[in-house]
Amino acid sequence: MISVAGIPGLKSETWGTLRSLPTQPPWATIALLTPVVLLVHGYHPLADDGAVYVTGIKKLANPTLYQSDAVFATSPTRFSIFAHVLAPLLHWGPLPVLLLVCQVASIFLFLLGAWQVATRIFSDRRNSWGAVLLAACCFTLPVAGTSLSIMDPYVTARSFSTPLSLFALAAVLDENWARSILWLALAALLHPLMAGYTAITMLTLALARRKMWRPVALLFGLGWLLSAMIFLATHAADAGLAYNRAALSRSYFFLSSWRWYEYPGLVIPLVLLGFAGFRSRLPWAARALAMTATLLGSCAFVISLCFVHRSGSLLLARLQLLRAFQFVYICGVLLAGGMLGRWTQQHKRAIALLYLLLMAALFAGQRLTYPESNHVEWPGVKPRNLWQQAFLWIRDNTPGDAIFALDNDYIESPGEDAQGFRATAERSAVADWFKDGGVASNFPEAAALWWQGSKATEQLNRASDEQRLARLQALGVTWIVLPVQASTGFPCSFTNARVRVCRLSGALLHRSEGAK
Repeated sequence: MISVAGIPGLKSETWGTLRSLPTQPPWATIALLTPVVLLVHGYHPLADDGAVYVTGIKKLANPTLYQSDAVFATSPTRFSIFAHVLAPLLHWGPLPVLLLVCQVASIFLFLLGAWQVATRIFSDRRNSWGAVLLAACCFTLPVAGTSLSIMDPYVTARSFSTPLSLFALAAVLDENWARSILWLALAALLHPLMAGYTAITMLTLALARRKMWRPVALLFGLGWLLSAMIFLATHAADAGLAYNRAALSRSYFFLSSWRWYEYPGLVIPLVLLGFAGFRSRLPWAARALAMTATLLGSCAFVISLCFVHRSGSLLLARLQLLRAFQFVYICGVLLAGGMLGRWTQQHKRAIALLYLLLMAALFAGQRLTYPESNHVEWPGVKPRNLWQQAFLWIRDNTPGDAIFALDNDYIESPGEDAQGFRATAERSAVADWFKDGGVASNFPEAAALWWQGSKATEQLNRASDEQRLARLQALGVTWIVLPVQASTGFPCSFTNARVRVCRLSGALLHRSEGAK
């Protein structure tokens, strides 16, 4: 049972912020909220997608890293300036500090973007602050079954493309087209795919503001027709076994692969936003935003139902149309927060308690997601996660050109907490099923190496030493990382309560001499 009072930073800062919201300048209040969001939602710079981006930054800063698996480090940097901007900054300071600064900046910018949108759809500042506070509470809220959250507890290109998209939408609500295009262009430099969905949202919102429903209907009709044409042109195309496997390994691409409880995460927000769009008591700008979100989400949902199938067009699957629901969720949070803000005058304590309970729920969710890691992984602090400790030992005690093998679903191991091996250990590794599969599903040039590596490391923890040698010798593997309970006769240079790091080359030499 998690006590609200036991969550770092909640009791004093949040209550104080709630009392002072009407009198503080916007940037000052948002600056006060920023560390609260960090403390509540946590920070894990080398976990999940954060590890993928950090690997790319390290590769650009030091090209000698990741020689055998460079494609998994460089592919995510091809269409984004994110890693290219951060890599040169390593000359000015250590990466862990830079990443923390970026995380804090992204939180501040996200809340500022929420404020800018909220002040344009609500005339009362109380409503606007209610929207910002709910955005702070729901910072890491998962977006249905899309494998996205509103924002992440680590730094990626989305950490900045999302706030820039909010700035662009605020400019559209102001009908300042030059500024909106500028913000959109900056978002596109960071994350072209998400910027594409932002562009569709901006156009829909601009038309909805002016009640130009025929052009809106034409826009989404053309979107459906274009998707149908792509489906017909590409559904029979043979992308090759490796890429097919990579795309099909991403269950969140395909609605048919979702769990039953994930579907309400698509339907319920659309119903609620559709209802809000027809509420005459809401300002027209808020109603237009709700209608835009409803139309965008409905179109993405329908197109996915019609054309994104496991036996259909992998190109459409790769576009991840349901990522448009990130905006749907953000819009829903801002509108709901604004409505809560309207009631604060009559129900201050109840609304404040609701915000605190939401923060407690998201705090608990992050602790359950990363149970054996520090909730906030501060730079320079020894990690509590035992897998991370093993990865750091590898970084400090093994040759730079060593090649490692881990079970292809090692991130699902007890206590691993999705901590990225390459980003922490700074060593090459044979491809794994999960994170490298995500890279391969978006960048087909990585698919063949991913398929070869993930097959070689399948069930590696349960294999015999002879099977491990037979699979890994051709891949040049020199070290292997196993959970401590795995059986092995390899010489292990590092062992803790979770992990052992064993030298494969020594075992090969010993066995070859025995054969003679």
